[in-house]
Amino acid sequence: MKHVTTTAAGIALAATLAAPAIAQNGVTKSEIRFGSHTALTGPVAPWGTGSINGIRMRFDEANKKGGVHGRKLRIIVEDHGYQVPRAVQAANKLLNRDKIFVMMAALGTPMNNAVMKRQLRKNVMSFAPFTGARSMSEPFHKLKFVALSSYYTQIRAGVKHFVSAKGRKKICVMYQDTDFGREILIGTQDQAKAMGMKVHLAVGHKPRDTDFTGTITRMRAAGCDLVTMGTIIRDAIIPYATARKLGWKNVDFLATVASYSIIVAAKLKGLDGLHAMTSFKLIYPGASGNSKSQEAWAADYKKRYGKGHNGAAQLGYIYADVMVEALKRAGPQLNMDKLVKGLESIKGFVSRVGNAPISFSDKTHQGAKTSTLAVVKGGRWVTISKPIGY
Repeated sequence: MKHVTTTAAGIALAATLAAPAIAQNGVTKSEIRFGSHTALTGPVAPWGTGSINGIRMRFDEANKKGGVHGRKLRIIVEDHGYQVPRAVQAANKLLNRDKIFVMMAALGTPMNNAVMKRQLRKNVMSFAPFTGARSMSEPFHKLKFVALSSYYTQIRAGVKHFVSAKGRKKICVMYQDTDFGREILIGTQDQAKAMGMKVHLAVGHKPRDTDFTGTITRMRAAGCDLVTMGTIIRDAIIPYATARKLGWKNVDFLATVASYSIIVAAKLKGLDGLHAMTSFKLIYPGASGNSKSQEAWAADYKKRYGKGHNGAAQLGYIYADVMVEALKRAGPQLNMDKLVKGLESIKGFVSRVGNAPISFSDKTHQGAKTSTLAVVKGGRWVTISKPIGY
């Protein structure tokens, strides 16, 4: 009986060791599936299409070399047109039907907030969402990773700079009346309070609004000398241009990285002065200060897509570059825990296209916390500060 019992135990142990590992959604022997719900149409489509182009560009570079540990990288993209209900539908498809491994570069604060809890419950990582909202990294969660600085830290640093360096005294806010815009409103209010000041006027608008004459008129009448902007592309261009065309000059307008787009600066050619905080520097082909790798990247992008990049592609490429590095570190036996450890081991990462150094740890998943100030001059963004905080 003793011999039989020992033999049975040995058989059971052998069967356990021979059993296949529990499958990881989105990971096969030959492929890793990523997903993104983003805006390919609608008012912020340039951010969505550009970022996905950048991601695909970097993934294709990796795939041409055999992928990462033998697995090809694939991103499945769903368009939400910057609308929350469509984002929820898109995320449900990616999570339930496509069974993605990681949600990557999902665009929009309200859209990410609407799906984040469900996504995390399914053990799907949120990596480098295309929003700088604090809710993307706070409270801390092992599956929430943000590559660059938040809107909140950007706007606080910018307000502090304009009050300290330029003596601005009457702070006002114009913002999208969404989760995104309210992040800029709160950051402005908190920094004003910290400096013994207050916000004199705050005016919200809808993401698709196009007439800001009333808002600008009210702010000018209130004597605002610094206007922070919870805006993206069109709603940054129109009010700033309106203010300048109406002759309002003794005021500074300060946006975040959400408005730091090649499109915005180009549309404002001849109307210099819009400021924005950013954690990366836009590549203008042929500009002084570009590295050889930056010039090569811009040329490769134009050759691939038939036109120059709009800035969003740089961010998409940076995010994909970080992910490729993390996958290499995670090793061939890929699962979610190993990817988390791979990301947390990254320190001071800088992509070939340029960005604030990105570092993660088991204590913080906010990759960078500083930003730089840029201003529109001659239809281009020009960096005018070193990295600053608040």
